[in-house]
Amino acid sequence: MQIVVLTKYHTNMQFIDFKKEHFTRNEETGGYFIEIPKDEVDFGDITVKEKKEDGTYAGAHCELIDETTRITIKMETPVDIRVSF
Repeated sequence: MQIVVLTKYHTNMQFIDFKKEHFTRNEETGGYFIEIPKDEVDFGDITVKEKKEDGTYAGAHCELIDETTRITIKMETPVDIRVSF
């Protein structure tokens, strides 16, 4: 018996790429963060992926804080990321 898993493909997904240089260092914690205004990401679901050496993207290790007017992405070490929404 073969099991087929169907996934929903979102043709309207958009993304913004950020370089590690876009992150700001938090002097108190030693970590890094980037803030994105909510109106830039359409108030929808957000995923963050890290750019790998081969140019592909995989899930990023980050903390995502969803506030009323902005999304904050926190990381221990900044990397190039893709934010999909």
